Amino acid sequence: MHVLLVGLGNMGNKYFWKLEELGEKLVLCDIDPNKEKKPYPFYCHFGDIKEELKAVIVAVDPKEHVGIAQEFLKKGTPLLLEKPPALSSKEFDRIKDYPNLYISEVESYSVCVDFLQRPKKFIKIERFGRAKGYISPLWDLAWHDLYLLQRISKNIVLRDLRIEKNIWTLEGYIDEVPFSLSVAWEHPEPRRVWNIDDRLMLDFGNERVYEDQKVVKEEKRDKLKLMLQDFLRGTYDPQSLERAYINLRILESLS
Repeated sequence: MHVLLVGLGNMGNKYFWKLEELGEKLVLCDIDPNKEKKPYPFYCHFGDIKEELKAVIVAVDPKEHVGIAQEFLKKGTPLLLEKPPALSSKEFDRIKDYPNLYISEVESYSVCVDFLQRPKKFIKIERFGRAKGYISPLWDLAWHDLYLLQRISKNIVLRDLRIEKNIWTLEGYIDEVPFSLSVAWEHPEPRRVWNIDDRLMLDFGNERVYEDQKVVKEEKRDKLKLMLQDFLRGTYDPQSLERAYINLRILESLS
């Protein structure tokens, strides 16, 4: 049986190379015929696919996510959907109750996640990326940190959103402790860092953990590979759906 990959853009290509490394039998789909990758079966429309599928991965423009995903979910095929899974919680309502749906949470496979803990004083998060995404830095970048915050507590309350010099800063409280989350596209100094109480530093970019400014753990993990392995063997965290829904509600509240 085959794994279908829908979308061969930036993220789709990352999935492609990792699935190939895992030795999966692939079927590829993209609206651009120039993205065909021999010798794999290739289609420009997912409705034309003839191969028997064991799983589907969708990594296209988020505005197309729900429509494409629903076609496979209603057949019972396990499906991994890139983030954000929809452009609104109302749109996500169309698919969120399918038990065979999973939402990409690649940062959950970082060594830094093993050290997540409730803050006593504050959390300061910076996620500054090199590239540009589809919707906004909040939807593209802060999405990761919002689902990671939920691994500490779902008691997240927003207070303010500021945009200064292309840096978007979200402020709020987690368990009544203040946090700030700053994100930016195309930043000259890319980084992905959490500062918890000025004592614990989680460097997601370099897969390194500091306590009191000393490195206590460093482990380079192939996060995408680990996520795909979990998905394909049926051990992926089903709570990704709930976290995605909460993320959508949080982001909607800012618009």
